[in-house]
Amino acid sequence: MSQMGEPKLVIPALAPFYDVVRDLSWLVIRLTVGGVLLVHGIVKVMGPGVEGFAGGLAKRGMEPALPFAYLIFFNETIGAICLMLGLLTRIVGAMIAIEFLVITFVAHFHNGFGFTSPGGGWEYPLLWGLVIFAISLRGGGPYSLDRMIGREI
Repeated sequence: MSQMGEPKLVIPALAPFYDVVRDLSWLVIRLTVGGVLLVHGIVKVMGPGVEGFAGGLAKRGMEPALPFAYLIFFNETIGAICLMLGLLTRIVGAMIAIEFLVITFVAHFHNGFGFTSPGGGWEYPLLWGLVIFAISLRGGGPYSLDRMIGREI
């Protein structure tokens, strides 16, 4: 690890502000990623339901489709809430990152890079997957239930 520490601020008077908000940034990232993912999960739950969603997975050749559908429903609802709360952050983040790895390379890679391409490209799911992977590597951070409990996986 580098001994250099934080870089010197161009405007040193901002140091107290940065000291206060530095740890809040991780909370903002977790809330944003978890909240967006939760909306995707709720849309699936309220829309086709797990059996309908599993049918879509089967059409893409993803078998066993029903267990995969249940896992995706879990990740995008309960898992998303766990990310937002910072609960079991590392394991839930890893599960969701693996889901996005599959979404990127199985569901979207053949469409090309641009997410605006027909069928959606792989840039957007890759971005989300890497952000969620970073959350998994970092853990819940200072404002998390993991930290409140005093335990992380």
